[in-house]
Amino acid sequence: MTRFKREIFRRYDIRGKAGSEVSTDLAYAVGRGLGTRIRARGGTKAAVGRDVRPSSPELMQHAARGLAEAGLEVLTLGVVPTPVLYHCLYRRALDGGVVVTGSHNPRGDNGLKLCLGTGPFWGQDISTLRDVIEGEDYTHGQGSLHEVNYIEQYLDEIVGLFDFKRRFRVGIDAGNGVMGPVVLAAAERLGIEVEALFCEPDGDFPNHLPDPEVPEYMAELGRIVVSRKLDLGLGFDGDGDRVGVFDETGRKISADWVIALFARDLLKRHPGGIVRFDVKCSSFLEEDVLAHGGQPWMGETGHSILKRDITAKDAILGGELSGHIVFNRDYLPIDDSLYCALALLRIADQRGVALSELFADFPDLVSTAEIKLPCPDAHKFRVVAALVERFQAEYDVIAIDGARVNLGESSWFLVRASNTTPNLTVRFEARSEESAESARDVLAQALELHPEVDRERLERLF
Repeated sequence: MTRFKREIFRRYDIRGKAGSEVSTDLAYAVGRGLGTRIRARGGTKAAVGRDVRPSSPELMQHAARGLAEAGLEVLTLGVVPTPVLYHCLYRRALDGGVVVTGSHNPRGDNGLKLCLGTGPFWGQDISTLRDVIEGEDYTHGQGSLHEVNYIEQYLDEIVGLFDFKRRFRVGIDAGNGVMGPVVLAAAERLGIEVEALFCEPDGDFPNHLPDPEVPEYMAELGRIVVSRKLDLGLGFDGDGDRVGVFDETGRKISADWVIALFARDLLKRHPGGIVRFDVKCSSFLEEDVLAHGGQPWMGETGHSILKRDITAKDAILGGELSGHIVFNRDYLPIDDSLYCALALLRIADQRGVALSELFADFPDLVSTAEIKLPCPDAHKFRVVAALVERFQAEYDVIAIDGARVNLGESSWFLVRASNTTPNLTVRFEARSEESAESARDVLAQALELHPEVDRERLERLF
């Protein structure tokens, strides 16, 4: 029986410390296990790709070998953003895939994102895979490995979807992740002038981790946008499935506002369409979708769940506060940061205005970014369950994913357990600073009963 640390088999992916937890043996076993599942469905072909972390080349090789020894024909794409592998699954009609990526996790981590067919592989799929691996209950076969340069096919399609009248000047911060060369190549073909920050892939991430949702990581991008008088700034995460947006004033535009802008645009052409967003998003997004003739749908956080729901209900658009945005019209239903960035430029190009003007009628709310409160994995779900029970006794609570506590007059907060890190994630929104402080105090008082939660970041708010 093969045993690996069970905690690394998370809800959306497999993630942990490179070497000690996410090892070459694990990558091989995951390839064998996923290949077994693909073969059971009648599948014959899969793809693998990787990011630029130092441990990723060997992990990809072993995952590919595992898939091949399950009897699959395996396309090895090499260094690619995650959405490029998703794109390949659709365009080459493949039966599954593996991306080796630690995304925005700390430097010493790595992980594997899995696909079955063109869809996400998550939740019970991952639990079952773990059981197959532990029991070594594999299908055997003689497959094959084929190196494929897929980036050019991907770029040809993406670039062909856009044509700008305006010559944009854009700041790009790729955080030394995998997206830098891809974005620069697309920009050159489209006549976009780029001020590049950290676009050279380097898996040691010498400047900052590639996470556009962390303000201090994106501070330099905001400064560059203002000092160079650029039209906007774009920050990409480590594997290219999320993007952060800055307007020409250097202001970070929250992802839920970007989703609202895209929803307005799509609803003109698809009236009555469903817009799926996660529980962390602003109440304004729900109100605005309704006001523009759409059907708002609030759901759980998680890119895998988001894509499942979009496909199941044929939603026209979906997105999360973290920056995952999925278009289900005009493009594939995948979270592709490059497509998202270019779609934003297209709206600005069509309107002929500065980026800030696109959001000029959005409300002035006191809202925080996502705040992470450290809490051990062994305790975080229990703590949140206790908080849900407590708050439901006193407030109007949406409990689809943690507790979204409505305090009245558009004031609310969310507390939920992160599925990918040992944290509780928290967000506040209110019409005034005073209301936001009151919401913080409600949560802070409840957390006093849970000393396993580090409340320092909460206490520094407002």
